[in-house]
Order: sequence, then C-alpha cells, then structure tokens
Amino acid sequence: SHDIKTPLTSIINYVDLLQKAENQAQAEEYVQVLDRQSQRLKKLIEDLVEASKASSGSLAVNLLPCDIKVLLSQTLGEFEDRLSSKNLSAVINSPENSVVIMADGRHLWRIFDNLMGNICKYALYGTRVYIDVKNELGRAVITFRNICRNRYCCTLEL
Repeated sequence: SHDIKTPLTSIINYVDLLQKAENQAQAEEYVQVLDRQSQRLKKLIEDLVEASKASSGSLAVNLLPCDIKVLLSQTLGEFEDRLSSKNLSAVINSPENSVVIMADGRHLWRIFDNLMGNICKYALYGTRVYIDVKNELGRAVITFRNICRNRYCCTLEL
C-alpha cells in the first residue's frame, strides 16, 4: 500500500502546486512530475491487478517457445540507461546455445522487468549484476544476483 500511496500523494500535492503556479515554466515542471507519477501509479495498479489474477488462478497464460537469452538481452537493452546511471555492469553467464523454454513471454518479461527495476533501485552503486542462465536436468535455471546498498547479497532464482 505504501508503494501506491507514495505516487498518489505526490500527484495530489503537485495538482495543488499546479493550481498555485506563478508562471508557465513552473507549471510545465509540475505537469512533468504529474505525468511521471501518474505513469508510475498506473504501472503499480496494473501489477496489483496482475498479482491478484495470478493468486486467484484466473491469469491467462499463453505458453509458447521462449528463448531466455533473447529475452534477457532485450531486458538489459531496456535497462541500459538506468544501469549506466548507477554505474552497474551486467555480467551474464549462459550456455553458448539457446535456452528455450515454454513460457508466456509477456509475463516472463514482467518478472525480468520487476527484478531489474529492483536491482536498479537497491544495488550498491558501482557494483556488478550477475545473471546466470543454466540448463539443469532439462530445466532452465535463471539467477539474478547483486550487492545491495545495505551490503546484503540479493539473489533470486527462477
């Protein structure tokens, strides 16, 4: 609830500031903040709805062959600027050949997006982010690891 309340409170406060803006430049700055915070709130609400559907078992899943290495490459491309701004370098360890699984690429992308978003938020500045892809006994194992700002190691294995 805190994650949802934060952008909502910001939107409410900036609407008030916008109503009291003294000049056009100030108003434009407030509109940019409103746009950014409303997009953030929209994404949080979409994630909440998806999580609710997943927990109730009513989430539609369209299983298709999905190349993990391609999806990870696309994910890192999306996060290139954010990783760079935190001086984080991604280190990917994966087999040379493709790692294809049956998955819903859209849902798997959201998982990768969430994990990388958390890495960008909480990783210690100037450290490495390790992403390992393994094929263990016919199953794909994907591990995200990084050093958090509080010096604890964060690891998630899918």
